[in-house]
Amino acid sequence: MEPAARVLLAEDDTDLRALLAAELRRGGLDVVECANGLELVEMLDRGDGDYDALVTDIRMPGVTGMEVLEGLNVFGKRCPVVLITAFGDEETHATAKRMGAAVVLDKPFDARDLVGEVVRLIDRRRRWSEAWKRSGEH
Repeated sequence: MEPAARVLLAEDDTDLRALLAAELRRGGLDVVECANGLELVEMLDRGDGDYDALVTDIRMPGVTGMEVLEGLNVFGKRCPVVLITAFGDEETHATAKRMGAAVVLDKPFDARDLVGEVVRLIDRRRRWSEAWKRSGEH
């Protein structure tokens, strides 16, 4: 049996973070929680393992979700990123997609929708990873 996929979740609203973490765990995912963007960057820098997906609020104290996304691109760390925001407009969505966000969800959203998106992204990433491994075996 495969180990549970690891998700790094950053949300500065304590109640929302707890709700999202609980839903993600109910979906069978291992969740590491961060209260803000600085904690998220520290967790990524710590190197205690790779994450299968990252879920982050766009507007947080210290480091924003967009800055995290930019940093992932600069340092070549790749995992699917889901951005969540209460301030989503077309420009924000377009910028996030150009920067590599897999999904942008506008608050309020159904937490089960978030879980579905995260699971879909992780499954797709694992399938591609397996396909690349098989193609290298020839």
